[in-house]
Amino acid sequence: MMNYNVQNESNEIMTLAEVAEYLHLAERTVLRMAQKSEIPAAKIASQWRFIRSVVRDWVAAKMQTLPAEQLSLASTHNLLTLGEVVREDLVNIDITAGPKQAVLKQLVEPLTNSGIIADTGVLLESLIERERLMTTAVGHGIAIPHPRKPVPRLFAEPFIVIGVCREGTNFDAIDDLLVRFFFLICATREEIHLQLMAKIAWLAGQSNIKELLNARSPKEVIRFVENCEGRLKQKN
Repeated sequence: MMNYNVQNESNEIMTLAEVAEYLHLAERTVLRMAQKSEIPAAKIASQWRFIRSVVRDWVAAKMQTLPAEQLSLASTHNLLTLGEVVREDLVNIDITAGPKQAVLKQLVEPLTNSGIIADTGVLLESLIERERLMTTAVGHGIAIPHPRKPVPRLFAEPFIVIGVCREGTNFDAIDDLLVRFFFLICATREEIHLQLMAKIAWLAGQSNIKELLNARSPKEVIRFVENCEGRLKQKN
């Protein structure tokens, strides 16, 4: 079996053996899942092939189905809290509806304005490339834009940019609904990306997420996030 290192992002196409090692599953289990279309895969020349970034996002989406208590343990044990990655200066509550590229540009602007990255061109192109592969609008008015893979040395530390588009915008969502809530992932490495995806999946699943449409300032958005995480901690 070929050794697979999650830190090595150079090989985007993965074999059955590599995916099995990545997921810590038996190859026969992954094969059965692929045959039943339970995991995103394609059969090419009688061989199963997987796209690394799609498998990664599939894993993170699966985390959304975990009970809150398990998600808390899975995503916060010695790891990041939302309070550590969400900042007031990285919130834009006035996203203007428009083409995908225009919306993404509005989302990356706070990173430049805050001095987190000097040139947003690399990040923006990575986000557009990911959207060409598959939309990051996961339904229910929510999108989670992110590069196909963490961009080395682009960020000194991980962040989440939050955007609110009150009128809603077309983002090719899987349920055809307009997107109003954006969570842009700025991850420093693969495992951090998965942590943030799990956190956002949980936050997006909160029944009162629509309260963000009434936020009058970035501070109110931060307060909403902190309150949600506070309730989760109280349950545990």
